[in-house]
Amino acid sequence: MEWKSLYLLVNLGSIAVPLLLSFDKKVAFYSKWKAFWPANLITLTFFIIWDVIFTEASIWGFNENYLLGPNLFGLPIEEWLFFICIPYACVFMYETFRTYIKGNPFQRWGKPGLGLIFLVCIALAVMYPDRYYTFYTAIFTAVGIAILWRNNPKWTGWLIFSYLIILIPFILANGVLTGIEFWKYPFFNSEVQNIDDMIVWYNNKHNLSFRIFSVPIDDTIYGFLLVGMNVTLYERFLKRHH
Repeated sequence: MEWKSLYLLVNLGSIAVPLLLSFDKKVAFYSKWKAFWPANLITLTFFIIWDVIFTEASIWGFNENYLLGPNLFGLPIEEWLFFICIPYACVFMYETFRTYIKGNPFQRWGKPGLGLIFLVCIALAVMYPDRYYTFYTAIFTAVGIAILWRNNPKWTGWLIFSYLIILIPFILANGVLTGIEFWKYPFFNSEVQNIDDMIVWYNNKHNLSFRIFSVPIDDTIYGFLLVGMNVTLYERFLKRHH
């Protein structure tokens, strides 16, 4: 199967509805773009540098059967768009939850939740120093959490609540990227995937080798770092504009 525009369609499908609903009068996310875009640019820069290094090291890579062809610094243009489209959708959902849900559902669990994730990350880094995707994802996430813990922002509970909801569409999108027919895999498995069925492939020697459908379980921590960094910087820029 070859479908050159598939990765592009995943990106566009992820951002289409959030972009349209950004003009909802109550959320009015478009009015907060001045906070989102600089936050996203900084986050994108960090993740792209990481991505370039890991792609060159063959820790992960891309299947040309599902790419349009153009690339920049060794990464397909679709991968660049991923770090724009997915964060946009996630921060939009975060802002929508804060607008429409009264009270903070995880107000008491924000700091304990961060503490739990921090401990998991430290444990993973200690246990798997030679599995580079697992190790560096855990280290970077632990550092990010330590910074949040020190500042203790009031929106921490909202971040965790939002991410737990976001995990569902995040796994669906990543499921298509890591196994086009991801629903055919067991919910929790350690099967080695067929690269012909992937848009993005992973070297299992550098991750935990366990998957949710076709998605490496490490992606759940990676996703938290991606969303958390975007939200943290977004909130900081938002505060500057008020």
